[in-house]
Amino acid sequence: MKKLLALLLCGTLSLSALTGCGAKEEAAEMPAQTLEEGSEEAEGSSEADATGEGTINHNGKNKMAMFGPLTGDNLQYGVKIKNGAELALNQFNEEHGTDFTIEFMDDKGDPNEAVNLANKIISDDTVFCALAGYGSSCAMATAPVFDEADMLLMGVAASHADLPGMGDYVFPVPMSARWESVGFAEIMKECFGAGKLAILYQNTDHGVQTCEFIKEAWESYGGEIVVYESFVPGDTKDFSAVLSKIKTAEPDVFYASAAYSDAAQIFMQAKQLELDAQYVGPGMCLNEEFTKLIGDSIDGTYVLSSTPCFLPSVLEAGNVDEATKKFIQDYEAAYGESPDGFSAQGYDSVKIVLDSALKAGTTDTPAVAEQILAIRSYPGLSGLNMAYNENKEMNKGIYTFEIKDGNFVPVNQ
Repeated sequence: MKKLLALLLCGTLSLSALTGCGAKEEAAEMPAQTLEEGSEEAEGSSEADATGEGTINHNGKNKMAMFGPLTGDNLQYGVKIKNGAELALNQFNEEHGTDFTIEFMDDKGDPNEAVNLANKIISDDTVFCALAGYGSSCAMATAPVFDEADMLLMGVAASHADLPGMGDYVFPVPMSARWESVGFAEIMKECFGAGKLAILYQNTDHGVQTCEFIKEAWESYGGEIVVYESFVPGDTKDFSAVLSKIKTAEPDVFYASAAYSDAAQIFMQAKQLELDAQYVGPGMCLNEEFTKLIGDSIDGTYVLSSTPCFLPSVLEAGNVDEATKKFIQDYEAAYGESPDGFSAQGYDSVKIVLDSALKAGTTDTPAVAEQILAIRSYPGLSGLNMAYNENKEMNKGIYTFEIKDGNFVPVNQ
């Protein structure tokens, strides 16, 4: 049954993939951000704009609380998410004349600290929505707290497939790991064939689950998993032993599930060992810091992501819609740096909540959650064709990039 599910998921995802081997040229555009004139969504938005502040009855619950790593090893992710969320809030308030606020809290990337903050958040009578700023571990640790309090929880950068089932009002913003992983496997099969695959993954909730989904999907295609090994993220510096094992297995494709700093070391050390395979990494690599680490040493490596890339090499290569251009300009003006996919997830998380509250006319949890669950083809910045299914899973298309001259270049664009 698992193999059948994987095949069904792959069939669905292959239709929604943004780029990849054999993808249609017109699918290579960045996600459209505007609603078609005359559509139901557009009409609803226009009506809400005209009525202004009176359309949302918040009864004193006009505050959101975001917890994430503002210090520690994952600081770079937390700050990008915070900035995106803050930008979205400010723009929404300016556009609609509202007075919503966000309190940002530092969980240091520690699930125990996140739970402490969650208990603080639910004791604040002005908070109507919590946002788990980074990582499935922290979001999942706090979900029972918010579920007990009947408070809305948005997993801003939490893609674990089990998260949506941990509460009636829990919604992930990233693509579900279940769908994303099988989409990655589908792209790798299309581009490189279902041959021998070696997988090296970080020993985290995210790494374990996503790679298990990839493994199941790959085997359902008739492919072979020749190495399946984990590592401790942040602690492992020398990957030579496991890379030598992978080299001996002679894989056709080598997939490393790792944050950008670990992924850079893994791929560069693999090159030094002359590991001859097609290298593939996840969307966590799609940032400027990764390109600074690798230079042009691993050109030809593929990176797969359900979140777009906002680096100049990508923007110059494709058709970028006006909303994306404006987001980049506004973000750079506010924070003096370019946004990334995490910035966009922070932005979309706040916009999804506030747009849903606007449609509901209230910040009451059941009403807002009902509007979020009804989202189909949301015009967000952090993905293509964003939509929730009946299980509260987020689905998006898949972006495919190849590293050339140290830059990310969209495939078939």
